[in-house]
Amino acid sequence: MHKYSPVFPAATQIIIIALCASHFLVGCMTASAAAGQRAADSRKPVIIDTDVGSDFDDSVAIMLALQNDELDVKLIVTATNDTTARARIVAKYLLATNRTDVPIGIGLAVNNCRQTLFSWADDISLDSYQKDHGGVVHEDGVQSMYDVIKASAVPVTIVAIAPATNFPALLKRYPDAVHRASVVAMSGSLYRGYGNSSQPAAEYNVWQCAVCSRQMYTAGWALTTTPLDTCGVARMYADSFDLVLGGLGPYSTILLASWIRWCSESGSSACSLAPLITDVFYDAVAVTLATSQGAKFMDIEARKVVVTDDGHTVISESGTEIQAALNWHEGGTGLSAFQMWLGGQLAKNSASSLP
Repeated sequence: MHKYSPVFPAATQIIIIALCASHFLVGCMTASAAAGQRAADSRKPVIIDTDVGSDFDDSVAIMLALQNDELDVKLIVTATNDTTARARIVAKYLLATNRTDVPIGIGLAVNNCRQTLFSWADDISLDSYQKDHGGVVHEDGVQSMYDVIKASAVPVTIVAIAPATNFPALLKRYPDAVHRASVVAMSGSLYRGYGNSSQPAAEYNVWQCAVCSRQMYTAGWALTTTPLDTCGVARMYADSFDLVLGGLGPYSTILLASWIRWCSESGSSACSLAPLITDVFYDAVAVTLATSQGAKFMDIEARKVVVTDDGHTVISESGTEIQAALNWHEGGTGLSAFQMWLGGQLAKNSASSLP
């Protein structure tokens, strides 16, 4: 099959080549020192539950979480399809950013379908990642989720940015997890659908396993979501994406390298428009909601929601009450502010800004 080859503007190509060739090793060596300077005890412990390797928004969300000063990423657990292949992608990101201190959990595999970015990490051996680089990989990702939750002195936030296929096993094996954790999820569609349509849709993470999502919604823990109403319009434009292109650090370098590969494999039309516009970064909004910035950018309101068998999230008096980010604030404090903030976050820990 003919593969789509994105056409990047000349200036963008020059910047990306410089990033990937000149700053990769320098950035990797300095990132660890910067991470060590963070005040870990004041940060919120989080678990990232991700289907990284399909759409690119998971990659953006992981990089955002790893760099955010408010979040302490205790575990990244993979979900759906070939979860071991997804773990190799996570390992490649952690190696490049010198963050092998973050454990990886291999979640429940659904099938072995190859996804867009899988081949990018085919050169990663999880055995070597552990033996030669000091990384930690847990074969039972659900068990590792509970181990983090149980060991934490404060409640853990699970940032769910994948179909909820790991949640039924977690809740069945460890029902007390609902008293020790909360969930922030990219999930559902309440008033608006894909493309900012006025017609709500069966959002992907929900309809992929509606039964799983229903269990996540009704478990009894605090649940906050960014439905398509807010995350569905979370693109980046030139003014914010230029911050990432100019970051020259380990996070932006590996992110852009994987983005180029994702574009060549996915055929996304948004890639040919970069840096004027990006694809939708749905999952980055969920990570943002896990920080104090979420309430600064979005209106978060209580709604009672039912998950239907066909994957819709319907507002109903008989539903479970959740907190949902329904709208971006108007004016300069909403979506545009988020876009600039996201660009700045992804460009953090650049070689030029580190001591």
